[in-house]
Amino acid sequence: MTPMKSSAPLILLFAASAAVAATPAFDARVAAAKAAVATRPGFIYDTAMVPAMHHALVPCVPKGTDPARGGDFVLVADVDAAGRVSNLDMRPASPLARCFAPRFGALTLRAPPLKAGQARYPIVIEMLTKP
Repeated sequence: MTPMKSSAPLILLFAASAAVAATPAFDARVAAAKAAVATRPGFIYDTAMVPAMHHALVPCVPKGTDPARGGDFVLVADVDAAGRVSNLDMRPASPLARCFAPRFGALTLRAPPLKAGQARYPIVIEMLTKP
């Protein structure tokens, strides 16, 4: 039984390492989406997403509450040629983010400005709720 006790910390260490390793991938996705929006077609697409973001956000902010208390978050996702949102991830998973993400992910957006051979378009939503 002694070997089982000594392996438990290794398993926890591995799980912690896996969680830390996920951050660079998230950051890389944010960087890719920001690079996409830095182009003219990307900026136009990003601007056209505002009504969809508003539609997904409104039900997450109860009437009479301060939206600034919802918590900042960054969401990354991919959009395919048909406007379907997939591969959503967010940091941190604040209550506002947990409400917003599935609502936004269920929407069909307009077709993104895909380049030849590109199957999905990266997007980033940086929700800053400071007053």
